[in-house]
Amino acid sequence: MEAISTRLRTRVAIAGGGPAGMVLAIELGRRGVDCVLIDEDAAPPRFPKANATTARSMEHFRRLGISERIRAQGLPSDFPQDIAYFTRYAGPELARLPGLTREQARNRRAAHDDRWPTPEPLHRGQQMLIEPVLLDEVKRHRSVTLKLGMRVESVQRLAAGGLVHCESAANGQALDIEADYVVGCDGPRSKVREALGIRYEGLREDDRDFMGGRMLTVYFRAPGFYAATGKQRSWQYWAVNRECRGLTISIDGQDQIACALQLPPGVAPSREFAARGLVATMGAPFDFEIIGISEWTAGYMLVAERFADDAPQPHLLLAGDAAHLFTPTGGQGYNTAVDDAVNLGWKLAAVCQGWGGPNLLASYQAERQPIARRNTRFSYAMAESIGRLPLPEHLEHDSDAGRAARAVLGERLAEHARREFDIPGIHLGMFYADSPLIGLDASHAPADDWYAYRPHATPGARAPHLWVDDDRALFDCFGREFTLLCLEGADPQAASTLAARARRAGIPLEAVPIAGSVARELYGARHVLIRPDHHVGWRGDRLDDLEHVLARARGAR
Repeated sequence: MEAISTRLRTRVAIAGGGPAGMVLAIELGRRGVDCVLIDEDAAPPRFPKANATTARSMEHFRRLGISERIRAQGLPSDFPQDIAYFTRYAGPELARLPGLTREQARNRRAAHDDRWPTPEPLHRGQQMLIEPVLLDEVKRHRSVTLKLGMRVESVQRLAAGGLVHCESAANGQALDIEADYVVGCDGPRSKVREALGIRYEGLREDDRDFMGGRMLTVYFRAPGFYAATGKQRSWQYWAVNRECRGLTISIDGQDQIACALQLPPGVAPSREFAARGLVATMGAPFDFEIIGISEWTAGYMLVAERFADDAPQPHLLLAGDAAHLFTPTGGQGYNTAVDDAVNLGWKLAAVCQGWGGPNLLASYQAERQPIARRNTRFSYAMAESIGRLPLPEHLEHDSDAGRAARAVLGERLAEHARREFDIPGIHLGMFYADSPLIGLDASHAPADDWYAYRPHATPGARAPHLWVDDDRALFDCFGREFTLLCLEGADPQAASTLAARARRAGIPLEAVPIAGSVARELYGARHVLIRPDHHVGWRGDRLDDLEHVLARARGAR
């Protein structure tokens, strides 16, 4: 007997319940926008995925009120988060990039840090541990309906919205969801992208000695792993030798560990290959229990040709892996997805609530597609750097030539580590140069430096961080939607009057005075408009044109 299809109506349907989908649901849910989140899996993943949450993502989680819950996941508070390179883990150490423990990061964020000026340093925590925190937060919002264990089978584009056809992964029961807006957060095989006929552009895979082509992740348990290395504990362990390359990552600092191995041509993934790889990368026998294995492909540098349908006001949009696909070097995939969802979340809510203008959703592609291209270029460059290192035959020899080769390689690896992991410009310097909401002359856009970040409040930039007292960041003073910062020399009364007028017109704007010259010098104007995603929308010394500024910032011009 054919299953009876039920039908559900909502404002926003979100296909895919990974980080992009859940953060988008949280952004909509906290604003009371009805949405349905659909995912084939009935529960969060139990297999390792992404390994680090950038400072920018942690700033978003701070704004959402969950940064402390996120930071509690993963390594113990005193576990060193070093990145270390070896011929083999029990063999010679080649290079090491020291990393802060979680407790050190917590202490340092309260201090002034010229290189990483943020209230939320990056966090080394496995995605499979973070997703349950996100799901718990999703469940707090009454306007979000969860449809877990439902597989999206097809998406149909309607005149003003979309129809998502789902089936239960368990029993095949059908569900049709009609929505004003459909967002594809459903990964590289996105049904939403398929319905739109949108292709990826870029490199699909690139053969390298490591981080190119077919890879195998091995999830294993080994309480004696750290003792077997005979070295100071690290967060990441890289095995660099001519026989077997590997990347091993500490998950809980105790016994749960993940290792990525290159699969040679013609070799099928198996537990036997995985076991040989674990011993080869260690360079000595040790006790372990393989929990699971998973094959994947490295070498991607793909960005969708469009992030939405081709209507002036799009109704079907893409985010996360459905919009861009990375090689995981540099940890940009999951974090770029979070940033997508934050950008799109406030815009969808604004349109659904009636204060977003007709051009607002079109700005999503204009802002996020260049960032996706930038971040995939960075990840690709890092994969090229680590994956094509020439390794001499005598690298592991106990000889003068071997020791000299290891010294030269160690210098190269130390430089690579700094270029892959010490990247404040990538984390904090994202800039919406081509945004129609900003109205900035592109010639005024700052240089994009992956390795250095200079705080500035040029419209389009992430709002720069400042501590306003011992434990309160300037970010914490911003309102939920638009914030008009009133800095030294501003007229707070006039700003409050204009903000009240905007609210009466249905535009959520809060005027926030900040005393002192430091904020005024940092932001470069008396008045600064901060968007809901904490990017600068405008700055100026006069408020004469604020209505025009707000109209552009909300996509009404």
